[in-house]
Amino acid sequence: TRDLLPRVAPATRLEYREVELKYAAHHMYVNKEHKLLYCAVPKVACTEFMRLFFRLQGQNEDRNKWLVDPHFRSDKPLFSKLDPEEATEIINDPEWTKFVFFRDPAERLLSAFIDKFEKGARYGGSYSIGVFKRRSMNFSEFVDVVSRRHTGPVKRSDPHGLHAWTNPHWRPQRFMCNLEKFLPAYNFVGSFSKLREHTEHLLRAKGLWDDYGRSGWRPPHNGRRKRTQANITAGAMFERNIARHRATSADKNKSYWTPQLLAAVKRAYWQDYEMFNAINFSFQGDPVTGAAWAAHHSDPILCEVAPQFRPC
Repeated sequence: TRDLLPRVAPATRLEYREVELKYAAHHMYVNKEHKLLYCAVPKVACTEFMRLFFRLQGQNEDRNKWLVDPHFRSDKPLFSKLDPEEATEIINDPEWTKFVFFRDPAERLLSAFIDKFEKGARYGGSYSIGVFKRRSMNFSEFVDVVSRRHTGPVKRSDPHGLHAWTNPHWRPQRFMCNLEKFLPAYNFVGSFSKLREHTEHLLRAKGLWDDYGRSGWRPPHNGRRKRTQANITAGAMFERNIARHRATSADKNKSYWTPQLLAAVKRAYWQDYEMFNAINFSFQGDPVTGAAWAAHHSDPILCEVAPQFRPC
């Protein structure tokens, strides 16, 4: 039985411009058959959702096609390939499901640091060299660079501080996919903290869970598990990933933080926390819509609205 998702139509029609589609680039995925539009936020499980869109577009039966790394495929079903007129119709159509998942900015920033800096060798060199031209960088130094405030105009190429052109792995989530403008059209905002539950909720509501979410997500045979058909096809979406993440990361990650570092990150990402407050989004709560953002996106920091997200 399908759960009905909220239908959201912006009170004021939202218009896509060519420059906004170019900015969205490879961060927005579209499936016309199922009327799905997804904003992919790096470090918020976007790789698996990208794979989902390949399953949805006809590769469901061949795991060798859709389970490979999707980031560098040329056939990605990107929203940015549409013309502005069609993109505008989709973003305003309440029959479409527009969804995004958010993650606590501090948790996401640390995940980016561990993956891109500490494990950077697997990318051909640490991001500390590629982005900041520094031979090495510890987490405290990374936070210092990221939280640096600009006093004048920001250059697009400037890696310091947080702005619309910051590296997308730690760019404020508010800037991804032009959410500053288009979040009011999103009718499903899920939480990384409840990724498994919210993903099943979304796919069941669309009638897609049984065919695309319930099974097939276990990684390929790695030499340690007996290769059987059951092992190859088993595994619900995010079942294995999240179980492993929760079991190993919490205690380890505590060692990176001091109260001062955490406070600096919360101040630096005030724009994300402001947005979460405005739409009543909670990392441990139920999915929400982005509709309320239309009334708040020009307001000052909403420290008084939700103390749990207080960035001040």
